Amino acid sequence: MNCDGCHGGGAVGFVGPSLVDGRWRYGGDDGALFHSIYYGRPHGMPAYGGILPDTTVWQLISYMRSQPVPGVVPTMVWQ
Repeated sequence: MNCDGCHGGGAVGFVGPSLVDGRWRYGGDDGALFHSIYYGRPHGMPAYGGILPDTTVWQLISYMRSQPVPGVVPTMVWQ
């Protein structure tokens, strides 16, 4: 409900980056994803640690891992 407003339906990217294309600005291991969701990131990713319990954050990570990688992934260079 909160994620798709920025990351798009199916988490393929919108205002925020895709969560299913396997490319991660701050690292793609589970610990880095937890940190991004729990503490937030500069330039738009809010911190959900005070809103969501740890178990829910881990469930979100499991959900992201279960999504298929889209067939077409737009190219983006992080600066």
